[in-house]
Amino acid sequence: MSRFTPAALVRRFSGSGDDNRHGAYWRAVTLLTSGSFASQAIGIVSMLILARIYAPAEFGSYAVFFATAGILALLATAKYDAAIYVARKASEASDITLLSAAISLLAGAAILAFAPLAPMLIADISARPVLFVVLLGTATAAGGLQASLTALATQLHAFDAVTISRLIQAAITAVLSIGLGLAGWDSTGLMIGFVLGQLIATLYLAQRLTIGPALRRFSWRAAKARARRHIASPKFLLASELINSMGSNLFSFTTAPLFGPAVLGQYSLGFRLATMPMNLIGFSMGSIFRTAISPQHLPAAEIPALYRSTAIRLALIGAVLIVPLLLAGPWLFQLVFGEQWRPAGEYVQILAPMILIRFVVGPLTAITLRAGRAGLDTMIQLLFLASSAIAVALGAWMDSFTITLIAFTVLQSLVYLLYLVLGYRLALALAANSGKQ
Repeated sequence: MSRFTPAALVRRFSGSGDDNRHGAYWRAVTLLTSGSFASQAIGIVSMLILARIYAPAEFGSYAVFFATAGILALLATAKYDAAIYVARKASEASDITLLSAAISLLAGAAILAFAPLAPMLIADISARPVLFVVLLGTATAAGGLQASLTALATQLHAFDAVTISRLIQAAITAVLSIGLGLAGWDSTGLMIGFVLGQLIATLYLAQRLTIGPALRRFSWRAAKARARRHIASPKFLLASELINSMGSNLFSFTTAPLFGPAVLGQYSLGFRLATMPMNLIGFSMGSIFRTAISPQHLPAAEIPALYRSTAIRLALIGAVLIVPLLLAGPWLFQLVFGEQWRPAGEYVQILAPMILIRFVVGPLTAITLRAGRAGLDTMIQLLFLASSAIAVALGAWMDSFTITLIAFTVLQSLVYLLYLVLGYRLALALAANSGKQ
């Protein structure tokens, strides 16, 4: 089993010349996307089964848990996981990873402390309130740990470890969710499957990265020094990512009260299935793009070319994946999942243009971190949140979830296009400034 040490990193990825760098970049993309396709296949097959076991309303309840866990996991790292990508040395990346992981564990423990009070606090939300809080606390800690370790593995070019961990998570989540559903569990079965899949995948990453020696060297004094040095991550990115997450998950918190849990379930399954392959591929290309443009890997003068080529490839891949849903979404969902899921296909058909643009722009947003313009990213995320809120308000006013989706697609697509243009301008500015130095 390979050891991902700084020396091994230098030996594995040393070399000179643009062809070597760009070739390594696209080989890494191929590795991660190949694993992503396998994970996607597992996810799609499991969804075919899960949609016939769980009712739309149960998917709606799970969507609320999933959204809440995602936001809490985002907060759990204080966004120090983003600082791992811009660390100039492997030892520095390792120290920041441990700092981020420690914060995540503390956040998860804080949520678990509320478990005894769950019957009084959330009895109306879940039939198993204590279990709900336990799962939420575990998901928060595991999600933060997974983000931190994934960032470290990517920074060390341990792309095979990231790929295998995603496969493990997809397989365990699918098996447990299906098994618990067949055993008669309600939406809690979906929650348990997700949390245990994430937890086991995270433990695998920790084992592959052999973080034991680093843990023994860990000191809170050194961690505080790293925290102060990279204070820009929580200071700017935390707000930006939180705003982005709130905008992305606003439907999960508003659809059930406004239009019913079944509508949320239809939307959740449709959107999740339509974006599953794109999220996996986008994660792969985004992680590698983020690493590729870091100061230690790529000269600033080469960033615009990489930005353009990545955007073009993403657009081509996305078009292949989304056009069938755009043309025949309702028919495909009815054929595959049954008549009761036809509305999910109708929702996806409306959302298709926005999903495509989102797929292209998402991986490229790391350019703001390299350019030191985290504040710009925060402003863009505010636009995303505002567009989501406007869409929800319009739908509520006209008592139509379809109106909500149409407004959401139009407004979000415009914001993503703005982000794409501004990101390229940042890439050009970086290249221009490098020429003056």
